Amino acid sequence: MTVIKQIKEDIEKLFEAESGYKISKASGVPYQTVQDLRNKKTKLEDAKFKTIIKLYDYASNKQSEA
Repeated sequence: MTVIKQIKEDIEKLFEAESGYKISKASGVPYQTVQDLRNKKTKLEDAKFKTIIKLYDYASNKQSEA
């Protein structure tokens, strides 16, 4: 699996596991951005790199806590 696919998969798992509010507060990504990505209104590929980094960092931290 490529690194990019792994990042996308981890972020999508995060969207399934947590509320948009919690993701927004913990990652620093605006709530509406999180909701647009979760609801596929905006593709993850079209998100800013900075947004993807924040979401992936949060998802990675959640996985390491488990």
